[in-house]
Amino acid sequence: MRFLLVSCLLATGFVQAQTTTLDGVYTTAQAQRGARTYKTICANCHEGGEPDAAPLFGGDFVERWREAPLAFLYGFISKEMPSDEPGTLSTPVYQDAVAYLLQQNGYPAGAKEITAQQVADIRLVGEKGAAPLPASALVRLVGCLQSADGNWQLQRATLPERVRTADASTPEEVALSASTAAGEASYLLQRIESFSPAKLQGKKVQAKGMFDIASGKATLGVLSLVAAGDGC
Repeated sequence: MRFLLVSCLLATGFVQAQTTTLDGVYTTAQAQRGARTYKTICANCHEGGEPDAAPLFGGDFVERWREAPLAFLYGFISKEMPSDEPGTLSTPVYQDAVAYLLQQNGYPAGAKEITAQQVADIRLVGEKGAAPLPASALVRLVGCLQSADGNWQLQRATLPERVRTADASTPEEVALSASTAAGEASYLLQRIESFSPAKLQGKKVQAKGMFDIASGKATLGVLSLVAAGDGC
């Protein structure tokens, strides 16, 4: 198995070169507009009004969203916030709010404003760039399901891709996995028995769940498992 390959790729961030939040993806003026939105709307909950409100500034915030497309953060904010009237603000207001969050978390400003159309192509990373996935990150993997030495493994598999939801799959996700080419990684699958893996042995599958790497072994605590096309 290629656990060591996975370890090396993870250690370098395992992502291809692309725009990140360190590249100046918003403007100072945009962040200033976002600050007004934060003060008039967001601060009501995030500065003491709602004890369960997630932190918006600092290490906990970055850890929650890093190594994923900025679209994850933008999508959450634009659909779920403000909590009492979710999704009711305009697209420009949500864009400005994201710019403000990036500014307040130490990401540099640039020459162009961020837009909702761009966020899928921007990766949110930590202050030092791409890094190994946070502990128990939710990811999607595609590979060949095999049983070896009493363990279930995903072989010829792709590198992990963060997802927002791991206990279910949309038809679009399954279609994407079916069209995804084989990779070179291998993973040990845990808590897979409830998904009747024997029925999918030797087939190409999409596995989603909590990813971890320890003692040189990459593992996935499976939360969903579906067939992803013919062949393996």
